Amino acid sequence: MQTGYKGIGLTEKAAEKVREMLSRRGTPEAAIRIGVTTAGCSGMSYKLEYADTIVEGDQVFEQHGIRVVVDGKSLPIMDGVEMDFVTEQFKSGFRFANPKEKERCGCGESFKI
Repeated sequence: MQTGYKGIGLTEKAAEKVREMLSRRGTPEAAIRIGVTTAGCSGMSYKLEYADTIVEGDQVFEQHGIRVVVDGKSLPIMDGVEMDFVTEQFKSGFRFANPKEKERCGCGESFKI
């Protein structure tokens, strides 16, 4: 891991949900990849996928027994983010708390830093 980065935080609920997803996939020892992509009305959106491979430039963080992979391009934006899993009345999903976020679009799907 590069020095100067705090990493990515997972709440226990998020780690539990990711563990369940990895287990259903049949790869409980695998990792998840979190990053950002350009999308939405505010410019950036979070992306979450399975990390089947680790490539040069990736940073790997571990919390609650879950390995989280972040690509080098996303890391400056994602550093210090905490990922939670929330269940609301009509939907559930992962929610990201990013201290660098300055604005979020009305639908909550994209953000600006």
